[in-house]
Amino acid sequence: MAGEYEVRPPVPADADALGEVHTRVWREAYAGLVPQDYLDQLDSRRSAERWRTTLNDVCDEQFLRLVGLHGQELVGFVVGPARDDDPPTPRELQVINVLPAHHGTGLADRLLAAALGDSAAYLWVLEGNERATAFYRRHGFATDGATTRHESTGKTLLRMVRR
Repeated sequence: MAGEYEVRPPVPADADALGEVHTRVWREAYAGLVPQDYLDQLDSRRSAERWRTTLNDVCDEQFLRLVGLHGQELVGFVVGPARDDDPPTPRELQVINVLPAHHGTGLADRLLAAALGDSAAYLWVLEGNERATAFYRRHGFATDGATTRHESTGKTLLRMVRR
């Protein structure tokens, strides 16, 4: 099934689909991990507007954005780089989201490889998100003991680093 996927940079016309995917991934993948009232208030139109603004902004070469498509349907995306003041590596994998229906297809692997290759990087993963933690471990990431709080939910995030 991996051959049926395409990875490419997003264009402004992708904003509505990105807003929908972003919202659906959170509602489907984070149910039971974050408060349901937080998931209920997510709005794909607001998310699309944020994406529209982001995609229309001129971005520097360090800021990476890629989307994954299955046929013509946008089903996943990846965003970087480092946002922290004192990052453990120069590159951060800010988010990699794939609709649950496309888990296990190799798309997340392709997005990660296209975004980072073999370079050192770090990311923040929601504590208790065992599926994501296992995925990142498989790609050479390990927790380093640093934690922070997800602003919107108050949930703990664990930092994982690949050197």
